[in-house]
Amino acid sequence: MNEEMNELTLNDGTVVKLETKLNIKKMMMINKDFDTDEFAKMSVGGKSMDISVMQGAQAVYVAYRQANMTDYMSFYDFIDQWDFDMGVASTIYNIMMFKKARDAFQQSFDKQAKLITVKNGKK
Repeated sequence: MNEEMNELTLNDGTVVKLETKLNIKKMMMINKDFDTDEFAKMSVGGKSMDISVMQGAQAVYVAYRQANMTDYMSFYDFIDQWDFDMGVASTIYNIMMFKKARDAFQQSFDKQAKLITVKNGKK
């Protein structure tokens, strides 16, 4: 996973594109051959939110499909090719489902990019 969260490296070294901003129209199109409904369900209890492993995997797959609408692997082929990481999956899930998380991630990324630029002597 790269820092921008828009690429994922598969087990064979192939780098695939991800689109982590949830696009409802694309999700509806993806839903024609892959059930996206389950990934969008969540249970909230008290102050915690539970995301299942399957929801995390589906979130990453939906992000992959949004970025690859015409040439894509099936869900099971994708899962076979990806070394599942719940940290990556939950981050992508949160970015896709919650605008506040997406905005916070973008601000954090922009801040880091500025720090790197200044550190390298570029302004």
